Amino acid sequence: MKCLVTGSNVKVLGKAVHSLSRIGDELYLEPLEDGLSLRTVNSSRSAYACFLFAPLFFQQYQAATPGQDQLRCKILMKSFLSVFRSLAMLEKTVEKCCISLNDRSSRLVVQLHCKYGVRKTHNLSFQDCESLQAVFDPALCPHVLRAPARVLVEAVLPFPPALAEVTLGIGHGRRVILRSYQEEEADSAIKAMVTEMSIGEEDFQQLQAQEGVAITFCLRNSGGS
Repeated sequence: MKCLVTGSNVKVLGKAVHSLSRIGDELYLEPLEDGLSLRTVNSSRSAYACFLFAPLFFQQYQAATPGQDQLRCKILMKSFLSVFRSLAMLEKTVEKCCISLNDRSSRLVVQLHCKYGVRKTHNLSFQDCESLQAVFDPALCPHVLRAPARVLVEAVLPFPPALAEVTLGIGHGRRVILRSYQEEEADSAIKAMVTEMSIGEEDFQQLQAQEGVAITFCLRNSGGS
């Protein structure tokens, strides 16, 4: 496998890696005919995320060389993230990024071509693996909320950075309510501060849920880069 990313797309790739790193500790990389797939899952296998970069995203894209079996691998997320650690650096200094997968040496090679002829080469160890897929039946998921990422990112901004969990629910008038989650302690006289955000149904592309439905999720894995 070999692919070449140029221009502003290098930062786009970096932002995708930052997003995936908020969920899992391992990155599953799979070159497919319809694009390069980057996937991850959290340790409890309750959250899964996938980015598929189509061949048109790359200046050059080759899923496999002729006669070569299709490769797939997993690497430590922190190793791959270290290549794209600084998004500002990617935007200002990196002109192109070449990624190649060599099964003979068991190395994923990421080379950054920077200004003034500087090249930074990262040789990352990987392990062969099976394809990572989220297996679920949409018919068994009666509640659907779909909105632009910008809406959801702005909705969680008012919450304190140290807050671990947030409860999302459907309130009166079909408004989506995000509220800081707080364990109730009957013997405690101290009232903790509660943050609440309300979003109208018109801001969602799809809102299929009944009033009173609520779910608590980890806020630290929901932020954007």
